[in-house]
Amino acid sequence: MNFLYKAAPLGELSDYDEKNSLVKGYGSYFGNKDADNDVIAKGAYQKTIKENGERVKYLYQHNMMQPIGKMKELYEDDRGLVFVAEVPRTSLGKDVIELMKAGVITENSVGILPIQKEDKGDYRELKEVKLFEISAVTLAANDMAKIMDVKGTQMISDIYKRYDNLCKLIRKGNISDEMGFAIESEIYKLKSLFIDATQPIEEITEPVEQKQEFDVYKYLLNNLK
Repeated sequence: MNFLYKAAPLGELSDYDEKNSLVKGYGSYFGNKDADNDVIAKGAYQKTIKENGERVKYLYQHNMMQPIGKMKELYEDDRGLVFVAEVPRTSLGKDVIELMKAGVITENSVGILPIQKEDKGDYRELKEVKLFEISAVTLAANDMAKIMDVKGTQMISDIYKRYDNLCKLIRKGNISDEMGFAIESEIYKLKSLFIDATQPIEEITEPVEQKQEFDVYKYLLNNLK
């Protein structure tokens, strides 16, 4: 099962006071077919909210190393998944709030894992999903492959860094339930990247520059030793 990203407009930003700020919006909408021909059904988030709602965090750009807030409210209404996140006055939190106010960041995106899905012919209905995080994003995407070109070299250093961070967290031991939930999310994200990176490349008749591939699986194993 691939880790997916589904986007929605930002929604509203509450007044920013001296103590905290609250971001309210929709993580995703029900009933609309996205670029992956997926439709999220109403009720798809109910189980995951009940089981893991307290662990869901508000991130910046789907990066588990850049949490910006925690959920104060998380529920479904008739339109979609509603969230209210409290963003503390950290440097990153204040920067993100200012970017929202300036209209630079205008979208939210959920990181989900499909649990129950049904093929409806011209689209796939997601009846149940596992929600790991909601992110404020500059560029929303339906999957990580559209954010990072893992077959090239531009983002390889970023992939290595994510593996290194994950290995460091695992080595520390004494992992809390919340950290375990975050690590699980990151593993699924990296798995999706690995799947995309190992897809066959279409044959091109014209000569092209060969790009160096990397073995993510071997890299992770070596760093976990």
